[in-house]
Amino acid sequence: MKKPTLLPMLALTCGILAFVLRLLQFRTGFEADSGLPIPGNAAALALILLLAVLVPVYVLLARRLPREDPPGPAFPQDFTVSSSGQLFLPVAGALLMALSGLADLAEAVTGANLLSWFRAAADPYGTTAVAGSVFAGRAQLLLALLSLLSAAALFSAAAACRNPNRSRTFRETYLLIPPAALVIRLVLIYRLDSVNPALEAYYVELLALVCLTLGFYRLSSFAFQSGKTSRFALYASAAVTLCTAALADHSALLSSLLLYAGGAVSMLGYLLLRLSAAPNAPIDAS
Repeated sequence: MKKPTLLPMLALTCGILAFVLRLLQFRTGFEADSGLPIPGNAAALALILLLAVLVPVYVLLARRLPREDPPGPAFPQDFTVSSSGQLFLPVAGALLMALSGLADLAEAVTGANLLSWFRAAADPYGTTAVAGSVFAGRAQLLLALLSLLSAAALFSAAAACRNPNRSRTFRETYLLIPPAALVIRLVLIYRLDSVNPALEAYYVELLALVCLTLGFYRLSSFAFQSGKTSRFALYASAAVTLCTAALADHSALLSSLLLYAGGAVSMLGYLLLRLSAAPNAPIDAS
């Protein structure tokens, strides 16, 4: 693959398309009274078809990335940037995750979904009810702490990419915080969603969290010189697409939407950094 932006831009474009289809599915694919999915909904079928087609496409493109000899790329040395502007996406992703943690904290204290609170505040007729948070107070306080720690780790990682030889605050173990935090969030969300008989209502969110967890895990492996660009590119691309699609869930917590946005932006930023720095080596067919 000669163009380093091909895979990231494909992931983002397909993510926007998946977002539109997911939005249409939420508006037309569920019964208003029961919330059950409507069989044969065109948007729902198109979204499933799109995701099914993207799997082999991402696998194929990832396998065509340059071959890497052991011990492989290292973080942050092989993610180094020449200008601060190249860190816009990683820093923006970390900022969105920090905002997600603050939103979790506010929702834990108030017990309300901030997104529905904003909608109710903007309703001149007062017909919009404020929905409560789906998490228990202590659980959401834990999620808030984990999101803030993840954001701090990603800010440190972004700074290390600017000056890898002078960074004294970055530690390799920092990159293990985001995947660990996402695993805990995945468990809590699955426990809530598993009682919902409509799998179509939450499968995109679960897939987004799974791929985002794997994407950050593969990113952390570079810090221990055991990373492989092809595997990171596969999970990062899937995370960008699925996290963008998950933003269409109008009933989700504001903190969750900020987390998906931050995850998508972070994965896109680090994927661009890695592919831009990859050498022009033979294609990896392993």
